[in-house]
Amino acid sequence: MKKILFILFILPFLLNGQTDTVFSKKKEILTINQKGVYKLIYKYKEILKNKGGIDGWKIQITFKSKREDIIKVKKKFTELYPELLADITFESPYYKLIIGSFRTRNEALKIQHKINNVFPAAHPVPAIIPAKILH
Repeated sequence: MKKILFILFILPFLLNGQTDTVFSKKKEILTINQKGVYKLIYKYKEILKNKGGIDGWKIQITFKSKREDIIKVKKKFTELYPELLADITFESPYYKLIIGSFRTRNEALKIQHKINNVFPAAHPVPAIIPAKILH
């Protein structure tokens, strides 16, 4: 008798809770209308705005105390690897040549191994990557 009551009264409420997910004809999830999901997405976007981007990685090629020296290294790097973006940053008292924007450390390590023969001092460094750069 208890099983029949459970099946008739409680089970339909439990199954109804699962209907807030909308699927396409190919069984792909289109939307999830669960309470709180949109609040979490909004909160995450606000955190990214306040932080200035996403936690990620860049590769530091070298650092020099004179800007002229770092410009020479950047020119050499861009001639050898034109597909990788290079940027010079200044953190007192050094100019640093930083390349790339990577979401994970492993992605940065792959590029580091690629350029390691020419630039052996290159190493990954944590960085804040603007969200618009990553696809």
